[in-house]
Amino acid sequence: MKRILFYICLVLTIFSCDFLDVVPEGQATLDDLFRSEKDCEKFVYYMYHNIPTHGYWNWLPDMFAGGDLMTGRGGTTRWYNYKSMLYGDESANQTYYGMWAPESSGPTGKTNYEVFKGIRYAYILLDNIDRVPNISDANHRQWRGEAYWLIAYYHQVLLDFYGPVTIQTKAVSLNATELDMYPIRAPYDECVNFIADMWDEAANLLPPTRNDYQLGRATSVSALAYKSRLLLHAASPQYNGNTADYADFKNPDGTQLMSLTYDKEKWERARKAAMDAIQLAESNGYILYENQSITPITEFEQGVKNYHDAFCETIWNEKEFFFSGASQTGIEAFQRNSAPRFQLPYSTDGFRNQVTPTFYMLKQYYTKNGLPLDMDPLTAGQNLYQVAAGDSTALFHRDREPRFYANVGYDRGEYDINGTTIILKMRKGETHGSTGNTAHEYQSPTGYLNKKYIHKQLLYNPSDKSISYRKLVFPYIRLAELYLNYAEADFEYNGALSAQSLGYINKIRSRSRLPKFEDSWALVGGIPTGKNLQKVIRQERTIELTAEGRLYHDSRRWGIAKDIVMANQEAWNLEGTTQSAFYTLSTMPESGVRNFVHPKNIWLAFPLDQLNVNYNLVQNPGY
Repeated sequence: MKRILFYICLVLTIFSCDFLDVVPEGQATLDDLFRSEKDCEKFVYYMYHNIPTHGYWNWLPDMFAGGDLMTGRGGTTRWYNYKSMLYGDESANQTYYGMWAPESSGPTGKTNYEVFKGIRYAYILLDNIDRVPNISDANHRQWRGEAYWLIAYYHQVLLDFYGPVTIQTKAVSLNATELDMYPIRAPYDECVNFIADMWDEAANLLPPTRNDYQLGRATSVSALAYKSRLLLHAASPQYNGNTADYADFKNPDGTQLMSLTYDKEKWERARKAAMDAIQLAESNGYILYENQSITPITEFEQGVKNYHDAFCETIWNEKEFFFSGASQTGIEAFQRNSAPRFQLPYSTDGFRNQVTPTFYMLKQYYTKNGLPLDMDPLTAGQNLYQVAAGDSTALFHRDREPRFYANVGYDRGEYDINGTTIILKMRKGETHGSTGNTAHEYQSPTGYLNKKYIHKQLLYNPSDKSISYRKLVFPYIRLAELYLNYAEADFEYNGALSAQSLGYINKIRSRSRLPKFEDSWALVGGIPTGKNLQKVIRQERTIELTAEGRLYHDSRRWGIAKDIVMANQEAWNLEGTTQSAFYTLSTMPESGVRNFVHPKNIWLAFPLDQLNVNYNLVQNPGY
């Protein structure tokens, strides 16, 4: 219960905070903010207020524009902002994501984040914390650590979405110089080094874990975890010596904003950063979450349960999650739109039946032997889109790995919801299938539904049309990612997977009760090498981190985002009313025309009005 109370209090504190909660009524002054330890702590909480929120299609693009999730066949970009990244609706004149400048003009429905304000607040604390009377040494140390953590976090968000940023090293004063008022973009590697230094500063000051009443606040473990992600991105091919895309990407003074020389040592730096984060995390009790069944089940079923429950059995999976998003508005919208309809005729009441994994993602999942579909003798060369004699669903749904069944709702498959287990019926005219009316917005565009983050006790009461939501958080970064970071950096640097890397991959596989990596590949002659092994390492990551917003960023740093976005978008024949008609592969219906331009759509555009104000800013390539 105390965790529930904390969780509610944290959400109210971080997402509903106002300066009136921090200072007395009237004009806020620094004396008000730092007049006591209690007032200073309120300001510490307020520093988190500007963190962009994941999990909802209108808040950030990464959960839905990465290629692993989609929403229903209808709905324009106005209502589903992530589609701007699929259909080419982002420009310097029109951006749906106001992270660089929330006051910039933009389309109706635009989401605004005051990221630079968050950075400024952190520096205000660092500049004034020594003014707090009788502050304890522990709080003085920890709160400064949180300020450094947030300076790093906010800069890294901007780096992820905009590329090279203007580095903020202090709060801009009223007596600021012209360069402070109109800063230039720092080269990408300089940004990376600055952010890495801030993560190190934070890690040196922060505790590795938090008690129940402080969950959601910065830790040294999360600092090193984010540093690991930062350096992995910096070593990746899109950002490491990419002359094809960035040869002419320069500041007005001619400074090259992206290094044009490939540096292999960046992978070694990323490998070491991952190891540092892993060692700190494991030494402080972080492990991959498992939830042992109290009733007898098979090991395969236990693997399904372990992975599924890691995301929705506890409100906050502190065993594995380092930092998470706690906005219940987005989580409830995600749950409501993932879960299957309970009745016909079509209604917008209750569960909405529209969040779905893409066919790209469905093909990524392994077989039960832990191998890709095109490599396992069980499935390779077969027509998996047919239904076996006497069966009720496609071969594509049989003999798959536990994470497939934990995450994917498919026709004639089981789905835990409303306190029971139902069988999904996804064909036209059936409860969960197409209604045949394209004006009905909330319908699956692929013939599948999402299960991740959906708990059996997510309940809909048709008598009063109420929904009892499952309280949970979206993981922003977790232990499994660190293991995958290490393995990728190790391979890219050394050309093979070390015993350490295999051990980390196998920890992830073991949680889901998959065979060891080397045992799976022994079935087909041994572990692949070169580009084939690179592809498999990326596939391991894509599967484990699906629906967490990582594929959006990973596909960009690998330079393959266009390949995913512009690939043929597939679906079952949603108009099929019979088994044979439904199980015919067709084109996925959607509300726009795909238009991904590389490298333009790697990053967001700087708003035009900001370029007009700050003459030192240069626009991102392609805009």
